[in-house]
Amino acid sequence: MVNIRVIGAVLTAGVLAGGMLSGCAKSESPSAETKAAEDVSVAVGTGEFTDASGDKDPATNTIVGFTATAATNDEASAKVIKACEDAGGVECTADEVTNDNVCIASVASSETHVVAGGAGATVEDARLDAIKKAEANKTPLGADAVVVVSACP
Repeated sequence: MVNIRVIGAVLTAGVLAGGMLSGCAKSESPSAETKAAEDVSVAVGTGEFTDASGDKDPATNTIVGFTATAATNDEASAKVIKACEDAGGVECTADEVTNDNVCIASVASSETHVVAGGAGATVEDARLDAIKKAEANKTPLGADAVVVVSACP
């Protein structure tokens, strides 16, 4: 399941690459639901936080990444969106979800205002997969595309 979206507001490359995205939230499933590692689903997603600097300039909006785990892909996707919304994000999405033994990533571009998810053996492979998926969806990521959040087994 992949969700590619166009970002409504301008993102600055400095915000994406400058470490402002380190405030990721992680939502874990209750211990009663703990299963073998290969049976756990994980999702990565993003949300936009408007007017983060309080200056009413949409150029200062920021994208924040979130991860969540659950027993199923649908539950993990729902949890990552809920974590984003609970933190005050808008346009919250689950960009990639898996229960396979692969890395997943949410990738964003301030140049094209697009966020996409991908999967692969490494975070870099997941980033490249997100770029390919976005292009195939006719919503290409720009040359400035960076990983916002990732999860690996």
